[in-house]
Amino acid sequence: MNKQQKIKHWQNIFAQQHRSDLTIIQFCRDNKINVSTFYGWRKRLADKTQPIKPQQVLPFVIHEQPLTQPSMIKITTPTGYQLDFDSTLMPQTLSQLLSAL
Repeated sequence: MNKQQKIKHWQNIFAQQHRSDLTIIQFCRDNKINVSTFYGWRKRLADKTQPIKPQQVLPFVIHEQPLTQPSMIKITTPTGYQLDFDSTLMPQTLSQLLSAL
């Protein structure tokens, strides 16, 4: 039996076992098949039927874009006052405002 014939033979055995609704052990016992041989061929054929996925390299580029709209900074004091500032406010100015509170 050549390699292709063996493959076809075992594919037929696996199909028969599946259709039989018997456990693998019971099917092998009824058909005088060595259980480890059954599992060995099943693994061998499963490995060949698994498609090999080629590796692929995809470019990943991050484009930084300037903010088109300034965001807001909101500060709420413990006494309940709320202060809203534009995020483009200079840190020194913000520091002066906070020190006045």
